[in-house]
Amino acid sequence: MLDKRNAAVADVSARAAPRFPLAVKMAVMVLCELCDLDRSTCVHGLRDRQTARERRAVLLISPRGMAHFDGCPHKGDDPDFSKWGRLDGNDAWQRIGNGESIDTVDSAGQEFVVTARCSDCVDHGPW
Repeated sequence: MLDKRNAAVADVSARAAPRFPLAVKMAVMVLCELCDLDRSTCVHGLRDRQTARERRAVLLISPRGMAHFDGCPHKGDDPDFSKWGRLDGNDAWQRIGNGESIDTVDSAGQEFVVTARCSDCVDHGPW
């Protein structure tokens, strides 16, 4: 009799036990100090996210020394980037915007002096 009762209690316990995930992720809403909206949706948070993306973006350097974000439409459909360079520096986009020129050498040994930023990339940000 005890075995049947214990089995019945174990069966009821297994069905009645709530099933919760072991880890629960909770979204934390951070409010903007300027507009009191969630930072993930307000314009001020967008500006911060855009700046963070600009800092870590790889820049393409045209033969004329102009910096572009990867995906900029200025290049067109031509897939040949053999005369273009790449720049992986931290804050390179900001430094070029501040008037600093950056010297870089690509893997083939070609030297580039970056002196300007693409105006479409300035307006749009990383593609």
